[in-house]
This record gives sequence, C-alpha cells and structure tokens, in this order.
Amino acid sequence: MTVTVIMGTVAVVLNATVVNVAIPPIMADFGMSQLAAQWLATGFMAAMTATMLASARIMERLGQRRTFEISIWLFLVACLIAAASPTSGVMIAARILQGATAGIIQPLALVLIFDVFEDNERGKALGLYGMGVVLAPALGPAVGGVLIDWLSWRAIYLPGIPFGLMALWGARRYLSDDRPARVVPFDWLGLALLCASLALLLIGLSELTEATRVAAGLMGTGLVVLVAFIARMARAKSPLIDLAVLAYPRFALASVLAMVYGAGLYGSTYLVPLLAQSVQQFSPSLTGLVMMPAGLALMLIFPISGRLADRMPAHRLILLGCAGFALGIAGVATSGPATGFVVLAGWIAFGRMALGIMMPALNIGGLRSLPDSLTHQGSGMINFTRQLGGAFGVNLFALLLQWRVGAGLEGHVDLQRLFAGAANTPDTLKALTIGFRETLIVLSLLFVLAMVLAVAMGRLHAKFRTNSSGL
Repeated sequence: MTVTVIMGTVAVVLNATVVNVAIPPIMADFGMSQLAAQWLATGFMAAMTATMLASARIMERLGQRRTFEISIWLFLVACLIAAASPTSGVMIAARILQGATAGIIQPLALVLIFDVFEDNERGKALGLYGMGVVLAPALGPAVGGVLIDWLSWRAIYLPGIPFGLMALWGARRYLSDDRPARVVPFDWLGLALLCASLALLLIGLSELTEATRVAAGLMGTGLVVLVAFIARMARAKSPLIDLAVLAYPRFALASVLAMVYGAGLYGSTYLVPLLAQSVQQFSPSLTGLVMMPAGLALMLIFPISGRLADRMPAHRLILLGCAGFALGIAGVATSGPATGFVVLAGWIAFGRMALGIMMPALNIGGLRSLPDSLTHQGSGMINFTRQLGGAFGVNLFALLLQWRVGAGLEGHVDLQRLFAGAANTPDTLKALTIGFRETLIVLSLLFVLAMVLAVAMGRLHAKFRTNSSGL
C-alpha cells in the first residue's frame, strides 16, 4: 500500500516542477512574458492548495480507493491535454486541473501512512513518502530537460503517466473502499471563499508591476475574502480547516515552517532552471542535469532523515535544515556567467539535502504535538501550508526577479525575446546576473529567519518533553 501511494505521489508531484525547465521554450513558442509563464507553476500550486482541504471530505464520501482512482484518472487526462495544448490558456487550465488532483492525492497518502504505521515507525515511512514529495520535484527538471532536447517541450507532461498507471493498478489491489458510517457535511461555501481569495491575491500580485491600482484592488478584495474565509472556519460546524489545531503552539510553528519550506522548495526549483538557461546559457538538457545530483543526494539522505526523526527532537533537524538550505541558496546566488556546472550543481545538491533533513521532522514534529483526534486535520493543515507557501513563493519570487532584472535595464527587459534566441548583450547579462543574485539572497534570508521559529519550537519542546514520547 505504501508503494501505491508513493507511485501516486510521484506521478502528481513530478508534474509540479517538471514544467519549470520548459518555461523558456514555452515562453518563446507562445510569446508569454515571465510573469505570465509563472502561472504554469503558480496555477498548479494554487489549485493543489485549495483541493488539499477537500481531500478528507471527498474520501469520506467516495472511499479511499475511488477517491484515489478518480483523482489519478483526472490527472492523466490533464497530462494529455497539457501536452496537446494549442494555446497558453489551455495549458494553464490543464495545469490547474493537474494541481487540483494532486491536492487530493497528497493528504490521502499522508493519512494512510499515519493509519497503518505505529508512532515509532512513522519516521521511516514518512522518509519513503518524502522521497515522492521532494525527490520527484528535484528529478523533474532533469527528466524534462532531456525530453525537450530529444523531442519537444510537449513531452514534459508525459513522464507522470507511467507512475499514474502503476498507482491505479496498486489501488485496485491494496486500497480499501470503506467509508465512515457518518458523513460530515462538506463546506462548499468555505471552499469557494478559499479559492476566490487565493485567485484574487495571486492575480493581484502578478499584476503588481504593470497595473498597480488594479493589483491593489484585487489584493484588497482578496484579503477581505480571506478574512471572510477565516470567519467561516471559526463558525462552521464542519470547517475545511479546524482552527483548533492552531491552538497547539508547536503545531502552529510547524505550519509556518512548512509554509517557508514550500516557498524554498518550489521557489528555488522555479528560479534555478531560469538562472541556468539565461545567465549560464545552458541547454535544457544541461539545465535539467545540473539538478540531478540534488536528486541523488536526496535518495541517500531521506532514509537517514526519516530514522533521525524517530530518534531526535524535530526542532534540531529543522534548524539544521534551515541553516543548510540558506547556505546552499546563498552559494547559488554567487553564481555568474562563468560559474561551472559542477559548482552550481554542488550548491543545489547541498541545499536539497538540507530540505531532505527537514521534511520528515517537520511532519512528525507538528503532528506529535496534536491529540489523536486532530491528527487527520493536522496532516491536511501541514500539507496545505506547505503548498500555500509554494504557490505564493513562486509568485513572489517571479515578481521580485522581474522587478530586479528590470531595474538593471531601466525597465526594458524581455525574457521572452531572450529565450526565443535574441542576442544576450553584456548589459542584459549583467542585469540578469544581479537580478537573480538579489532574488536568491532574499530566499536565503527567509530561511535564516525561519531558524528563529525552529529555536522557538525547541523551547516549547523543552517545556512539554514529558508529552513528546521521550523526544
């Protein structure tokens, strides 16, 4: 069963980042700006974030197996639509459908692991699960780069299909279709408010550099809708998010750290392929291969980090992971046109190993602080905050990149023309190098600040050590 849910996770999460290495050729083919192209990543992440909260309720109505199977089938259809997209709008719509199915599958996998494994074995199981959540995004650009050079960018949507088919076979054999005797009413209004607030906020952010008043209006409306969503969660009998989980300080800190984690994972996986293809001027294949060592490093670190999470206080591993990722991204930020493949790949791998150390500890550290009655809600919340961080992280770092590169060229920057084959002048190359450097430094500093939260989590742990299974 564990292998089945891992296959499903790999299928959907692989598509979260495999598109990043293809953004330059897609921009060139469809004439998209960088801020428009980032919706290929942001649309996926935002849809995943919203549907994650509906996963438990859908499973209650359809059962584990049917929920899993229907989600995988929809995902496979979306892959085919994306591969055959005649316009950028159709492709973005297909990416949103892919993200929606991914949001249902990922929490389901985490809940199944917590149901099946005992507490002292969950770290090892989560280490294997984490290989799907983080290894697939790390390897996705490498696979995508090779496919682009060998075939075309349309082929990047195909690698998830074999994993999806294997997951369907495993679901039919190993997942049950049991449903609870009492079905909790689904909060459709809450889901609508959440989707509306995310859409308004993300669209507002993407318009910030070109239509400031429109962006301010969209973001202001989005914040109002978000407040209405939170108020709804506080009053609803069966809310999408049980705010009671945030009454536990360690879990609340773990949720914020999960948001930072998502911003770092997906933000860096979006930025690095663009950096390699614009500043280093690598081919798509070489761009993908520069991230391959990171995937191999994760294969080694995940089994270890899972076992460490069973034996060490979570906050220590989280602190180590934040420090390591901040250092790794700072190393990537120092790269320029003359930076070699090995140096860039080494810094990326170092940062990815740090994220691998964090992943099991982050889940276990948060969920251990909750009573058993709130474990399912907690697992949904921690996945939700991670993906929320990813959605806003990609959007904000794309915006910051556009701003800083534009500042270096007095607003005259056209990455679409550059990726379509326009000459990369010395001034353009200098502006790109500085823009990426400043954007990556901000990402590094974000994880330095996250270390403060990890220390606070450790102090809370010291107070309640007697209730933390000896850890």
